[in-house]
Amino acid sequence: MTNKSNHKKRGPVGRAFLKGLSILLPAVITIAIFAWVWDVLRVYVVELTIQGIDMVTTFDPRPLTEAELVYLDDSFFQSPKDGNGLPTNGVVVHTEANLKRMPRIMDLPAETQGLSPPGQPRSILQAVLDANGWKRQYNPLSGRVERYNWFDYLLASVLGLALVVLLGFLARNFLGRRFVALLEWFVTRVPVVKSIYPHAKQLVEFFFTDNKPIEFETVAILEYPRRGLWSIVFVTGSGLRSVQDHTRKRMVTVYVPSSPAPMTGYTMVVAADEVIQLDITVQEAMKFIISGGVLAPIEEQVKPASGAQYALAGGINEQIRTKQTAILNKSALKKVEEEVTGAMDPAFGDKPGATQDSETREVAPPKG
Repeated sequence: MTNKSNHKKRGPVGRAFLKGLSILLPAVITIAIFAWVWDVLRVYVVELTIQGIDMVTTFDPRPLTEAELVYLDDSFFQSPKDGNGLPTNGVVVHTEANLKRMPRIMDLPAETQGLSPPGQPRSILQAVLDANGWKRQYNPLSGRVERYNWFDYLLASVLGLALVVLLGFLARNFLGRRFVALLEWFVTRVPVVKSIYPHAKQLVEFFFTDNKPIEFETVAILEYPRRGLWSIVFVTGSGLRSVQDHTRKRMVTVYVPSSPAPMTGYTMVVAADEVIQLDITVQEAMKFIISGGVLAPIEEQVKPASGAQYALAGGINEQIRTKQTAILNKSALKKVEEEVTGAMDPAFGDKPGATQDSETREVAPPKG
């Protein structure tokens, strides 16, 4: 009898939706990861670089434009005075030289509030922005920057990349290595920082350096977590000397990744003869683990079972079912036979439930 699937088939709309979702989700996840990385770099690297540039104020304050001078109220300017220095009712001259007090950002017209605050020395970056009419978003009261211009982020990113490359070149020579070593020595002596910096350095070196302290090169398979179950492992080291001396066996250190998150798993020291090396790359092993075994390497894929194999499996299953049915039937028949035999045997009288096995009951000899 053919087994019918209990899964309800999806309609064309459902299949199209799942197909579109499978196409769209990888792109969305990739964009989300890059957006998160950029947000972290923007807050902790790029904007700090912009603030560092703004600290070097080598340019004079921005001169007020004609539109700003006209927009300002007369109270910002000095009133005309007579020969005795007394104010008169003459026309107030709106010039920067006649300013009585410097206006705040909130006192300026909306179209110029994004320029550098008046009266404050400017950095080279602020001077470039003012010269091109590019604006930032300043707080109207405090004058602090709330949002930078796109040119700020572009220039800071380029300068940051150039600084990283320059630092990398400097760290390759003798003086650079000594300076980096001295800096790390000092950082590792700071009470709180010394408990964070070494671990952060190991994490960065794991992903970005050529000489990684931990590198998965050999992919193998291990009978774990019990006999009969096999797990993908990465050989990461040559084991521990104490274990090797105790067991008198060649040991290796392996990392057993979890699925679907391979960065979590177990580190174990096992005998080298219990590990079987696989001729696949680390990338292929990662795909196999993350996909839950769906994306197996091509050279490791097993061909579908043949018709003879399916027939053999079906025959074995049928034999098991026949044997189980026979055992159940034999047990039921034996119980019925015991009840009937016990009811017909006069040696047990009319006692209810009195039965005796027909194979062991003694038969009385005939008379005469």
